Amino acid sequence: MRYQKGDVVRLAGSVMLAEFGLMLCDDAGELLEIDGVIQEVLNDGARVVIKRMIPRPAPFAWEEGYTSRLVREEEVLGVIEGEAMLWPDAARLKGVSDEREGIKTAPAPVMWSVGVEEMPAG
Repeated sequence: MRYQKGDVVRLAGSVMLAEFGLMLCDDAGELLEIDGVIQEVLNDGARVVIKRMIPRPAPFAWEEGYTSRLVREEEVLGVIEGEAMLWPDAARLKGVSDEREGIKTAPAPVMWSVGVEEMPAG
């Protein structure tokens, strides 16, 4: 085995599909990969704990939680340094992945336009 109990590992895009119901890619077309912590090593894979936000019924806010999932050996891409990330809802997955990769994203530039009544005449 390439990993052992307690290792933080990067997981294949198929795990993201199973966990969030979608597969996302970055601007270069590379699949985003989530991470998790090995809870138990099995013969043909592992049980992985994924730290993520868990939805609750309205009017309650989402809460931080964990989900446990069986993954095949080929879905564990490798051991990584640092702590496992907290994975939010699907809409914010790319921002967390970029943060893990050290990619700084600047806010989109705001373009201001002058209203018609303020345009200079002539």
